[in-house]
Amino acid sequence: MKSGARLPLCAALMGLLAQPVAAQIEKVPLTRITGLDASEEELAAWKLVEARRHIKAREQAEAILKERPRSFVAHLVLGFVHHYGEADFPRALYHLKLAEQLFERRFGHRGGADTSWRWHAQLLRELAWAHGDLEHHAKKLEYIAKYNSLYEPDMIAERAWPLMKLGRFEEARLSARLGLATDIQSQRSTAYNALCAIEFEAGNDGSSYEACKRAVDASQDGLGPASAVDLTNLAEAARSLFRLDEAERASREATEARLAYYGNPWMELAELYTREGRFGEALGALREVPRYRARRPPYARNADRNESRRALAAFLLLAGRADAAARITSKALVAPDRRAHNSRDPAQDRVIVALLGRLARRMQASLRLEAASIEPVYKRPLAWLTAAWLRFEGWRSGALAARLLSDNARLVGTFQIGSAKSAVAPPWLVGEIIRIVGPGVASEALRLARKQDKRPPANAYYDAFLAEAALEMGEHERALDLASKALDGLPRAEKLLRARTQALAAHSAWERGLSERARGYYDGACQSDPGVFRRLELALPARFVVRGGGLAERAAELLARSPRLRSEDNGLAVHVQGDGSGGQVCLAASHGAVLGCARVRADGKSDADALARSLVERFHAEVFAPRVDLAQTDIHSLDGSTAVGRDMFQVLFDLE
Repeated sequence: MKSGARLPLCAALMGLLAQPVAAQIEKVPLTRITGLDASEEELAAWKLVEARRHIKAREQAEAILKERPRSFVAHLVLGFVHHYGEADFPRALYHLKLAEQLFERRFGHRGGADTSWRWHAQLLRELAWAHGDLEHHAKKLEYIAKYNSLYEPDMIAERAWPLMKLGRFEEARLSARLGLATDIQSQRSTAYNALCAIEFEAGNDGSSYEACKRAVDASQDGLGPASAVDLTNLAEAARSLFRLDEAERASREATEARLAYYGNPWMELAELYTREGRFGEALGALREVPRYRARRPPYARNADRNESRRALAAFLLLAGRADAAARITSKALVAPDRRAHNSRDPAQDRVIVALLGRLARRMQASLRLEAASIEPVYKRPLAWLTAAWLRFEGWRSGALAARLLSDNARLVGTFQIGSAKSAVAPPWLVGEIIRIVGPGVASEALRLARKQDKRPPANAYYDAFLAEAALEMGEHERALDLASKALDGLPRAEKLLRARTQALAAHSAWERGLSERARGYYDGACQSDPGVFRRLELALPARFVVRGGGLAERAAELLARSPRLRSEDNGLAVHVQGDGSGGQVCLAASHGAVLGCARVRADGKSDADALARSLVERFHAEVFAPRVDLAQTDIHSLDGSTAVGRDMFQVLFDLE
């Protein structure tokens, strides 16, 4: 869950105080307002802050400090500039603390000067916000308490978020309820937002959904249209109850709502569409992520940069762009986001990024071995060594994930899809945990997770994960039974997890000699997400039907070496054709439908061997690629260009 947007700086210093005061200030020059005693230069610097002319404000404040090093107003101005203009939170806190010391050295700790009390009130509020942005939640509460002891109206609902971050849920609920009991609009809005997050973080999924719904419906209480933060929080709560259609509707509405400083509805949509295998729409949503971020003020612009990287890496991985996905996850692991305005455990994000990094490296290795399978024998050892090194790097990412999951509560929680403990875990990726921690440990964690989870729809997810654990232990019959049960219960929209479960069921059925049943599962996985076999490093059982001369025979020979296929008499049919005009390879389903084809044309320059290698290379690229409906999103015009041959993913790297 995300916290509500900070109220923007208004046209007056006290815009964050009581509204009647703010309204008064907008009409009255600063020099005539009681409690704002300062020199003309100091007031001019503050007016520049109000106008968001941060560079000029900083220059003015620095000039003042050269002549008057003890100007608390100049330090307050610099605190605001570094906080809101430059997003340098530590530097902002440095100047704000200096301002506090200088003010209280001059006027005392209770802000007792009638001529300057408004400066002190603003300073205390800003110190609370700055500590909050740096995740100093206890210090934020201290400054709120200090402000409340001196000034009115009290900051009430603002206490709920830091209390929740500290795990003090009952106190947080009380603060939110007290905020709702006021007639101050900002207090009520903050309270609704906080209650939504508190219940989610406390593990009360049903209560969280109801609280998030109330936050969205609060417009009936005169709070104005729902914000993007409220709507994306509702979407997250809906996902926790497996209401994916409602989550999509809320996220789409959020894209048109008031700007969210924390959270990006386009990213939420991209992850949901990716999870559902709607790759064209996911690509379109990812395009909007950097544009939406650019509309935020500087201090909030990069609050979720790594979340964007995570969404992009997952999409690229599923699209077969393992090299790009690996590079992005490497960046994300060394530069984590600040989590002050997000309710979940920050280790969640690192676990998912590490899992994506591990899978990306292993997929890179698979792609190298696929490419090597068509090369002459003397070239293959280098590819084998490269693949071994990539798998070692994948092991390192997996080791990081294992360390983060060594906390039993975190491990158990990660399997509870959609809950606060697993809010960002893509269901299609969670099975990778089993391979990292081991099927025995994972099975026990799954047992505990299921015991704690009171959401009936979650049972199918546990069956899917347990099926994977059983397969890892070599228990093919149990794996098949669990996978079959999971497929009966998983939502149709859960396309990628269903495809993964189908692939595992197919492998288990094949190992048990149930070839007819296995072919049905292979068909389903290939139709939904053929890339799952590459990610799981599974080979399809195949029988080669060859028609033609040297080109077809050579292509069949190369295909037999592919790590994605293994020769079986009753496997899926792979039709290989070739003649003087070119060649074609098609993978057929058990009922004869074509699952994917690759073709090459002879140009009169390439010999049969070169054409065969090109044909097999295209087969790997085409048949094991995601099923993207280009009608969903005009991929080639993502950056406004219709040029043929452009890299359709290039625009997405703005997300980095």
